[in-house]
Amino acid sequence: MKARVFEQADEQADSTVFIHFMLSTIAKTLAQALAQNASVNAPVNAPVNIAGLKTHEAIVLLLQHNPHLTRQQLADLIGKDLRTIGRAISKLQQDKQLKRIGSDKTGYWQVPP
Repeated sequence: MKARVFEQADEQADSTVFIHFMLSTIAKTLAQALAQNASVNAPVNAPVNIAGLKTHEAIVLLLQHNPHLTRQQLADLIGKDLRTIGRAISKLQQDKQLKRIGSDKTGYWQVPP
């Protein structure tokens, strides 16, 4: 298919066919990427009842539902300061109740059973 698009564009001395081909390929690739990321991002908005829980309990519950949440997202969801969330996470990690897998940017949280 790709070779035929190149030939057609060359024969017609017009890049319109090639541009349409490339745009459709990009659209398919983006649709696939969005479908793959939907499962990662969807739980951010999933309802989790954290009312009445202590900060560390809320963190564990939220991360069980979505291990890709950032500290800032946790702070926003719980309604606490970012430093408070950081201290609670450090304590959970020391107590082996929470583990970070991978980097801060691309990693995720693991809540042991």
